[in-house]
Amino acid sequence: MIKELASVWHNSKLLAWLEWALPYRLPFLIIFQMFLMTLAYLSAYYLRFEGLIPRQYFLTMWKTLPVFLLVQGLWFQYHDLFRGLWRYVSFADLLNILRATLISMLVLILLAYLISPYTGSIPNSIFVLNALLLVAFTGGSRLIARHLREHFVPQNPGRRVMIVGQLENAEPLLREMNSHLDEYLPVVLVEPASRSRGFRLYDVPIVGRIQQIGQLVKKHRVQEIIFAWPDAPADQLHEILEECKRSQVRYRIVPSLSQVLDGQYRLADVRDIELEDLLPRPPIYIDQENITQFLFNKVVLVTGGGGSIGSELCRQVARFQPRSLVILERAENSLYEIELELKRRFPDLDLYPLIGSINDGPGLKLLLQQYQPNLIFHAAAYKHVPLMERYPIEAAYNNILGTRNLVEAAIQAKVDRFIMISTDKAVNPTSIMGVSKRVAEKYVQACNGRYHTRFITTRFGNVLGSAGSVIPLFKEQLANGGPLTVTHPEIERFFMTIPEAVQLVLQAAFMGQGGDIFILNMGCAVKIIDLAKNLALLAGKTPGKDIDISFIGLRPGEKLYEELFNVDEEPQPTEHSMIQYALGPREPLAVWGSHLNKIQELVTARANDRLRAFFKELIPNYCPIGE
Repeated sequence: MIKELASVWHNSKLLAWLEWALPYRLPFLIIFQMFLMTLAYLSAYYLRFEGLIPRQYFLTMWKTLPVFLLVQGLWFQYHDLFRGLWRYVSFADLLNILRATLISMLVLILLAYLISPYTGSIPNSIFVLNALLLVAFTGGSRLIARHLREHFVPQNPGRRVMIVGQLENAEPLLREMNSHLDEYLPVVLVEPASRSRGFRLYDVPIVGRIQQIGQLVKKHRVQEIIFAWPDAPADQLHEILEECKRSQVRYRIVPSLSQVLDGQYRLADVRDIELEDLLPRPPIYIDQENITQFLFNKVVLVTGGGGSIGSELCRQVARFQPRSLVILERAENSLYEIELELKRRFPDLDLYPLIGSINDGPGLKLLLQQYQPNLIFHAAAYKHVPLMERYPIEAAYNNILGTRNLVEAAIQAKVDRFIMISTDKAVNPTSIMGVSKRVAEKYVQACNGRYHTRFITTRFGNVLGSAGSVIPLFKEQLANGGPLTVTHPEIERFFMTIPEAVQLVLQAAFMGQGGDIFILNMGCAVKIIDLAKNLALLAGKTPGKDIDISFIGLRPGEKLYEELFNVDEEPQPTEHSMIQYALGPREPLAVWGSHLNKIQELVTARANDRLRAFFKELIPNYCPIGE
């Protein structure tokens, strides 16, 4: 029967007739619904008198029919019920029908008393019966039209989808899928909590065990799995991924609740599972209200604004409506890209993208005198560990002396707050990059308290996807067919996404009172070998089978485990659960001023070996790899 209907539907003569009839659709719908109103009114009398309508009421029925049609038609028109697309009828449409019917019934009851001397009285039960029948006829006809279209009108079948997740997360997704059956066809819902196992939601069966995924994929011919549990623990995601891998179907995820307004998911929000979804860390939150007040109408300067962290700082600062945003960057392409993006996303932002370097001390002083920033986020630095091992002079010149140039310019311009972005590699450093950042931390902390400017340092580990980090390297190696190169089987790092790291930087900047070193809690350390395996899994490849993982040995300056606190620092809690304060000894600014003058001499003399030796004197816990 369905195949026969399909062939009729595709018949060219029928399609031609539909094309001819399309302009007359609205008049036809109005006439048809007025017919339903007439039928509802006449049927109310028929039911009330069981088919034997007395003559006096028979005359009343015909006299009052035009009044009923006029009132009900006007209220249906007021609620736009003549123009709705019946194939997409929803609960909201049925509510409008009910609302229009009840209001028109109240109006008709009032009119009945006014016109009864001319038409005769109408039994009270007629109003109730008429309202019930009108809702049944107009609402039922729409539901029948939608049912016939969905079940008998051929259309391109959507991908057969399994949804995995909690009922409250899956429900809005299922609801929207039912309006896009040509794109998605939900066939089964797996709810790990098992609270609704055996029931059906929108006619989709609910099962309760993740271990059943493989069987259900075969049974329901599933083509795609959507994971509708955005805040699930990482181990749940790992278990799902293992089942998906065995089933060999595509798998995707909905965004986090914090990313989708009011927790309402749309099909457009469904995305592929990314590596950051698997990180073992709690969700990030910041004090939006206080940070809004903190940044609103301020002049903000971001150094290194074209880099991974600097550019994200610019994006997030721009959201809080600063008076102006000044970006200092020496890489012209990076600066050009962030300028275009910010102008597109924030057209009203007062933006000043500047080519420049923190190594230009006099230039920095002139720049800060001109723009008078209230806040400085100092993200400009060399950060590549093996490269800096080969070029310690450049690391000191940029990371230490460049920071001093910026600090002196900030003091002279009476900047309110200076926030330096540091790294966990400054903790018990084993590399030139790490020790250069530790010296910069010490100097910035020593500057606090003697000037108007408050100096604050934020320290965190690796950020996923940042330039030069391991994830872009792995993705490139995956694209080239492998192998994925890992330095050591036991090497592990702390990881966080770039947006999350920047959110905590903004929170720490607001909280800082000066002289602070804030440590961002990045969850548990993750083994790089596990990252490589998970990334391969997300790409649909089985490690060791579809792609190889090889170990190449530790690089210069690289250590197996990262730490968050130096040996002379004690962790202290703050009011934010994901930010800690590092309490440690401080030396006077005069001492560190003298140290930096010495570093300046060694940089000018290009004395690499003497500079390394001096770093060991300054930072006793600096222990280069192999020594």
